[in-house]
Amino acid sequence: MTFGKNLQKLRKEKGLSQDALANRLYVTRQSVSQWENDRTMPSVDLLLKLSEVFDTTVDAMLGKAETESIPQPTAKIGILRNKKDILTAMRYGYSTVRVILISLAALFAGTGLLTVYVENSVFSPEVTAVARTDFLGAWQSFAAAGLFFAAWAVFFIIAFADARRAVGFAGEHNCSLAFYHDHIVIEEEGAEPLSLFYTNIGRITETDGYFIIKMRNGARMCVDKREAEDPEELSKLLKGAKNYLDRRLYKAPSRAGSVKRSLVRFFRDFLFVSTLFMYTAFTFIFAIVTAVVTEPQALRFLIFAAPFFIMLSETAAGTVFAIVGIKAKRMIIAGCAGLVFLTAAAFVAYGSVPVYDLQNDRMTSERFTGYMESHGMTVEDATVGRQELFLTKCLKASPADKSYEILFLEFDSFAPKQSLFTAYAAYGDMLNDIRSQPRQTTRDGYLDLGFNRLYSEITNNRYAYVSLNEFSVFYVDAPLEAKDDVMRTLGDLRLATPYEIKTE
Repeated sequence: MTFGKNLQKLRKEKGLSQDALANRLYVTRQSVSQWENDRTMPSVDLLLKLSEVFDTTVDAMLGKAETESIPQPTAKIGILRNKKDILTAMRYGYSTVRVILISLAALFAGTGLLTVYVENSVFSPEVTAVARTDFLGAWQSFAAAGLFFAAWAVFFIIAFADARRAVGFAGEHNCSLAFYHDHIVIEEEGAEPLSLFYTNIGRITETDGYFIIKMRNGARMCVDKREAEDPEELSKLLKGAKNYLDRRLYKAPSRAGSVKRSLVRFFRDFLFVSTLFMYTAFTFIFAIVTAVVTEPQALRFLIFAAPFFIMLSETAAGTVFAIVGIKAKRMIIAGCAGLVFLTAAAFVAYGSVPVYDLQNDRMTSERFTGYMESHGMTVEDATVGRQELFLTKCLKASPADKSYEILFLEFDSFAPKQSLFTAYAAYGDMLNDIRSQPRQTTRDGYLDLGFNRLYSEITNNRYAYVSLNEFSVFYVDAPLEAKDDVMRTLGDLRLATPYEIKTE
């Protein structure tokens, strides 16, 4: 039987009402009602008075055996009253969220600046105007950065107001907190002790060296947990509460200075956020590579490897932090998950479909003609009648039995920025043609790396393939039984940057 039910039973057996019992104890009727409903617990002094009223022992009222003693608090600590100490405790409590918000703002701002550089240094004004409305437009990144800066400002104001409220409360109340296994007792000079179950407290936040107790009425009390005889035991006790929030940087108490602590926290959280940001920046990085960097190949590879390097750095830093006692489990998990994600993406890109392979070898109509003729294909000029702008040549290659065709479109090399979008339009027309066929289709592979796109499809009776890059478009639409012949024909052909066909 709980204490509340036991108290209610004893009161009724004694023939006392809640008001009568409250008057004998010099408390309010509401206090007695909360005790009987197990919402709060009376203080030790009131427990002794209750035992005298009902002529029983405290152990019996608590439902314990007579041999058990009166429960003793795990720790009894006075709240912080010094303004500097309170501000330090509150700063540590909010530091993780502040770092994450400012990190996201910085990352999006950096992405926007990189985009502006690409638009102004690489593209012509006409293409830049189009790019600013496409996925490379810088305004999206700057807008996101502005939102995160605004969120950080709002959060900073909220944190500042909370700190001021905590300082004001400490100035008006001289309290001490006694921590028991299932409740906390707030004792204040000149006032009746208040006992609350942990579930009736708004939030218990543990930071580096401090506990912040947030009451449901908005009041905040800060205590220095190092004043407890066993801080780790107190941490374990409070960690069992459902409203417990862990904001510690170090697993164990540390004497690291404020500057060192801030730098370590910023590096840890910024690297963690950067790792998560790689998921959204993955396609953008490849877009910059394929649109801007054409040589040297070493630079192209370094940019390609940048996400992997960041993931490895995250994992390594998290491991080092864990060894020295800094909480970094999420860094290790995020780094490992990121490596798995990027490896799986690379495996799909390299192994499942005609793939991205860091080539810098441009396909020309002359080379296409020579290659196809050397493989027994007949090449015809099909330029007449095509409407694409900046189209210099359209060639059609087919075997002797005319069972399939390989279409090659070459665009003007003197206007690569404009032809880039024209090639994209041609790619879109061909893709729509594939998808509009009245037949059941199954997508075989799709790759979208900025200005380099690839789509292949296997249906119940057809094989279709279309590939786009800066200067050219390949298009194949063949019967399904001709797929192996198509793959063999294109097996040794280096498509215009950055695709090639691989055969098993």
